[in-house]
Amino acid sequence: MRKVLSLIIVMRPHNVAAAVLSVAVGFAMTGSTHWPWLVLAAAAFATAAGNTINDIYDVDIDRVNKPRRPLAAGALSINAAIGLYASFFAASVFLMLFLPGNAAVWIGVWIVLLHVYSWRLKRMYLAGNILVSAVAGSGFLLGAHAGGHVMAGAIPAAFTFFFVMGREIVKDTDDIEGDRACKATTFPIVSGRRAALTTALAIFLALCISIPVPSFIGMYGMAYALIMLLGVVPILLISIGIILRRRSLGTVSMLLKIGMFFGCVAFWFGPRG
Repeated sequence: MRKVLSLIIVMRPHNVAAAVLSVAVGFAMTGSTHWPWLVLAAAAFATAAGNTINDIYDVDIDRVNKPRRPLAAGALSINAAIGLYASFFAASVFLMLFLPGNAAVWIGVWIVLLHVYSWRLKRMYLAGNILVSAVAGSGFLLGAHAGGHVMAGAIPAAFTFFFVMGREIVKDTDDIEGDRACKATTFPIVSGRRAALTTALAIFLALCISIPVPSFIGMYGMAYALIMLLGVVPILLISIGIILRRRSLGTVSMLLKIGMFFGCVAFWFGPRG
């Protein structure tokens, strides 16, 4: 039972749910009704594979920063994690055989990029932050593409890119100790903690200002504005306050995860008024 729980933790179900939700929201924003279930399933498996390989490559860092993670704590073996990754990888490739050409390529690129991120780019100055932010935002574009109108996902993709970028910078700042021990060259290690957090604050402030704009100019309805102003913006403001007070950055990361789900709900209802 403990091993099963460890396998579930390694795949990070909340991240998988967020990826699938972003694809679903992108599709819903097109107004299409024939749901792309295979695309959603492929996105789930590709994300689970990316999460699993990330824990495999990060085991040394996690022993310092997150010693309770299954691999770092010894609750799960590397071989078991590799087997899990291979299963998710194989499931993704199998589903790609039944997807339309562009969607299959999209999922394939996701798999490759998430592997390269964990293998090399995550520890490089801003490269990993940009890559994972782009993949997260592209979920909305993939869903919108499946619905026949890829540009319907452009605004949520852009907002998500910067939202995830800010969160990734905060996470890297919180993980400085382990990253430095493993000779990573992340943004906060190279430029300093203050520069990193100042950049994250600037991103969050810009999002607070720009998030309501699509509703104010008539692109999205009142439901979008209310959910964003009552859900996402307060979370961003609270996160800003925590950062300014130099409190737990881990709390900021958790709050921003919640904010992402509020954002997905807002975009779901956005075109509906």
